[in-house]
Amino acid sequence: MARSTFGRTLADFVVRPTDGLWGVAPGTELTFWSAADGGDQYTDLINAMGAPATTIVTDENGAIPLFQGPDGVTAMWADAGGTRRARIEAHQDGAGGGGGQPGTALGWLNVLDYGASGDDSTDDTVAIQAALDACPMGGIVYLPAGAYRTSAPLTIPPAVTLQGTHTNLMTVPGLVDPPCYIKPLPSFVGGAVISFLDEIDGGYSTISAEHRIVSVMIDGSDLTEPGTDGIRARGNIQNVQLRDVTIRRVTGAGVHTEFNGGFYPYSWRLTRVMVDNTGWHGFAFEVMTDISLMDCQAIGCGASGFEIANAANSHAVGCRAEWNVGDGWHITGDWATGTGSGGMLVSGCSTDRNGANGFLIDATGNPVLQFENIHTRRDGRNNGAGGGNYAGFACNGATVPVIVGLLTCYPGVDDDGTQENSPQFGARVTGCTYVSVDAGFLHADTAGWSDGGGNAVLRRGLNIAERTGGTADPVDAFAPPTDVAGNLNVGGYAALNSGQSNGQWNIWDGGPKALNLGSAGGGIAIAEGANARMGTSTLAAGTVTVANTSVTANTRVLPFRQAAGGTLGHLSVTKNAGVGFTITSSSNTDTSAVAWVLLEPA
Repeated sequence: MARSTFGRTLADFVVRPTDGLWGVAPGTELTFWSAADGGDQYTDLINAMGAPATTIVTDENGAIPLFQGPDGVTAMWADAGGTRRARIEAHQDGAGGGGGQPGTALGWLNVLDYGASGDDSTDDTVAIQAALDACPMGGIVYLPAGAYRTSAPLTIPPAVTLQGTHTNLMTVPGLVDPPCYIKPLPSFVGGAVISFLDEIDGGYSTISAEHRIVSVMIDGSDLTEPGTDGIRARGNIQNVQLRDVTIRRVTGAGVHTEFNGGFYPYSWRLTRVMVDNTGWHGFAFEVMTDISLMDCQAIGCGASGFEIANAANSHAVGCRAEWNVGDGWHITGDWATGTGSGGMLVSGCSTDRNGANGFLIDATGNPVLQFENIHTRRDGRNNGAGGGNYAGFACNGATVPVIVGLLTCYPGVDDDGTQENSPQFGARVTGCTYVSVDAGFLHADTAGWSDGGGNAVLRRGLNIAERTGGTADPVDAFAPPTDVAGNLNVGGYAALNSGQSNGQWNIWDGGPKALNLGSAGGGIAIAEGANARMGTSTLAAGTVTVANTSVTANTRVLPFRQAAGGTLGHLSVTKNAGVGFTITSSSNTDTSAVAWVLLEPA
């Protein structure tokens, strides 16, 4: 029989979901048993130094050092003196001898078996890349807890997963958490910490696809070379998944995709990806079709949080852009006009205290961009000065149709109470082809709603309320439910029970019955009185002059005989614009009562 090797792999932690969460502190003495409760203790162990041992002590990170179990035993239960044990399994095929041969049990390759140290000082680039290159398609390269220093980009081959133990969302001073990250050395040279290569650059015999990064953190705080991305992909690279990934303080973008050889990456899924304080955009996507962003965040980045230049048929759900120097979200580029083009759905996403706009849409093309349940807050910081015509949600020169469901904006200052209140506007639309905002609550420093002019169609929904000023003493401008800026199109019947209007009505129908009073007895009533548009007068010696300042040079005066009197004649009218008009009969003995109506040409 042969001994199997344990430790320094997934076996350091839970390998059966039913076991629940199980971890140990550094320097803990572990015993090993044949059962989860009771059973026999295994004491015939061999430690990493090749010496006999009955117990194993965890290292400075709480991980289990490499050791060999008893002959023929491939699984044991570890006991750290707590209330329950955790099952661990061997990660070597039983060859025995502790010869340091790389293990491939269950398709897992441990980078420590390929010479990596994870000690926060040794250059582990060659060792990690060796594990990645050796990994078969569908396999997993495992990073146990540790700090892995690199000096050049790591390349993940197609259908290979790079997986760590856990991911810190952000570095928190004083937080006790074992390190598990890739940290480029100050001497690092290369365009990205991790790269995906297409068939052209990678020389692969198949389409480059199905790469995975799971529970990995990239810490670029020691980088000195400018423009180094966290993760970069060029060309036809399909079906990539990033899950529970954190990228912080790289000098370029957090995640960057770009053109190569006439192709772009597409069909990616990013779930719980955090990009923190990068030198450029947080997420920079160039013509990235069929992507899904779920619970992703860009915070403190040197340009825009999300820079998306055409992402046809894509989704962003529950994502956040906060404290970025530029726009929180910049949706731009040519989205095309053909049948293969498409728009994007952004739902349940938010912004906070970005330097420019929360959202800026200046994309061109014909696909629809749809935004639902958008929450913007304190954007337009503008280096603390506010103003700048920035808005929580801005559309500027967009030719794509932009459809917004529920939109909110809330202003504010920095967390410490300093700097100026911003944004200047809640929503601002300038020079766009078609923008429709259905409902929302827009509170901004100067105006909640702003029409910047030059818009072909700008529709404001029935239920948008506005506020201006600071949050402590805002000035309300609550619009009534039926207040509409622009056009309100109603299919079928519009029942206006109030029967009131305080504005001009226009009927653009070109039919002969553009205004139809369809009920028997229905008619038109026009007010009479001083300077009214209808009235009555009586001829004296065949004439009467009516004072009416509403008369213009184009007014049509329609006289009617109400009651005959004297010798009747033909009626005629002369006008004096701004003063009135005179009705004259061809008979100077005509004393009839006459009525008149004033009409204007449309």
